Amino acid sequence: MTSNQRKPQPPRLTSARPPAPARRHLRRSEIERRRQRRVIVGTTVVVALALIALAAGLVYEWVWLPSRPVAQVGDVVLTRGDYQAERRGEAARSIAQSLYLATFGPQFAQQFLDQIPQLDAQAAAARNEPVDDTLVQQWIDLQLIRQGAQTRFGIQATDGEVAQEFINLYGPNFAPPAGAVTPTTVLPPTLPPLSSPEPTLGAGTPSPTPAGPTATPTPSPTPEPTQTPSPTPLPDEALARQQTALQRFYDEYVNEMRRVEPQRRIHLTIDDFRRGLYAQFLRQVLTRKVQERLVPDATFTPTTDPSSIEVRHILLKVTVPITATAEERERAFAARRTEAEALLLEARAAADFADLARERSEDFNTKENGGTLPLFDKDGKTTDGRQIDPAIVQAVANAKENEIVGPVRTSFGWHVVQLVRRTVDSRQVQLERARSEAFERWLEEQRAAIGVQRFPTLVPTPSPLPTGTPTPLPTVDLGGEPTPTPLPTPTETTVPVEETPGTTPTPTGTAIPAQGPPVATPAP
Repeated sequence: MTSNQRKPQPPRLTSARPPAPARRHLRRSEIERRRQRRVIVGTTVVVALALIALAAGLVYEWVWLPSRPVAQVGDVVLTRGDYQAERRGEAARSIAQSLYLATFGPQFAQQFLDQIPQLDAQAAAARNEPVDDTLVQQWIDLQLIRQGAQTRFGIQATDGEVAQEFINLYGPNFAPPAGAVTPTTVLPPTLPPLSSPEPTLGAGTPSPTPAGPTATPTPSPTPEPTQTPSPTPLPDEALARQQTALQRFYDEYVNEMRRVEPQRRIHLTIDDFRRGLYAQFLRQVLTRKVQERLVPDATFTPTTDPSSIEVRHILLKVTVPITATAEERERAFAARRTEAEALLLEARAAADFADLARERSEDFNTKENGGTLPLFDKDGKTTDGRQIDPAIVQAVANAKENEIVGPVRTSFGWHVVQLVRRTVDSRQVQLERARSEAFERWLEEQRAAIGVQRFPTLVPTPSPLPTGTPTPLPTVDLGGEPTPTPLPTPTETTVPVEETPGTTPTPTGTAIPAQGPPVATPAP
């Protein structure tokens, strides 16, 4: 055998190829499975993103936004959620006031009851509405009072004291005490019959009465019961009656809402009424206690200065040009001084100063009401923030009531002035005013001492720097101008004209020019 003879090889096994249609079928199935997986993954991602967005919105709406601070006083923070509760409490407080005012008479009741649905709608919109700065300021003031009263005086208010304030206002109408007399409807008096049968004797023969029929006395109407103010209840009783009044407030609120629209949603709860009214009367209790500490009753001394002065005046105007010299001005005033002195004597002899003012005064702003000027205090400041001329204030400073003084010179002219009355407030009124003014100053001190922040931070409006001289008040204008008298409406009249020979008669209804009397032409 030769060396390059090949060994026999085993036969190769050739794998059977799948038919082409089968491979194409598998490829399509794989593509379809991949496409379905992509759809499922995409849908899952979209749903997951939607859920994440929904969860983020819920977290923002119910967690993040309510926790955002609105204001801070000391260590107490008002969050947006707290603000919404304050807003609902304010709406409930206003509804309670409307229900209370509606008890004063049917003629005004409906206009107060009509406000209840509007207040309810405002409470429902509290979540989405902008922050009300007035409401936030009320919350800040209450926190300043609470913290300042505790820090400065150690003053607190118990729930019983707050309930007592509540019952003093709302108790008689919404939670009367158990033994209170309920006003009843007074029936009209029974009228006597028009004719009464006469008594008969024997067989029914009427017996004449020598003096005539006896007059039947007319019954007097039954007087209505008078409600006397009840004493302040004890704290425990006040708390029980407060709960009764709160429930009645809420029930009447619901009934009024159902009356307007039976299917309307009720947005407030009884807790909103409790919260809103508690804040109102808590502030009253703390304010009263702080005021009593600031201005004690035992050390208060009232003043004899008048709180209001009422005067009448008669004006004789002195008018000079604005370019007049001092000498010309003095001559103008001197020209009317004698007339003013004569008017003073006439006023002192007159039966009624007001009638003389209506007749003689040249102040057309006040003459129709008898020359009465606006009320003013000892410094001449009127109740509407204006200033009476200091010369008039000084002239009546030492006058007695109904005394007439003058002549008083002002820039308007010469005045004859009557002091009508001088009012000095009672000690209690002065004490309350002094306490109120002292409390306002104390509250401003607390505002500076206790840190107050707003979020976002408010940019304060720059105020003008003080100049040391107070801004003068506007002066009460005396004089005015007379009301122009309307001119009479011209009427068309017939002018009789004598017919003269040689003249042409003027047609009726034609106006004659003002050129002197007509000249008759002599006949030829």
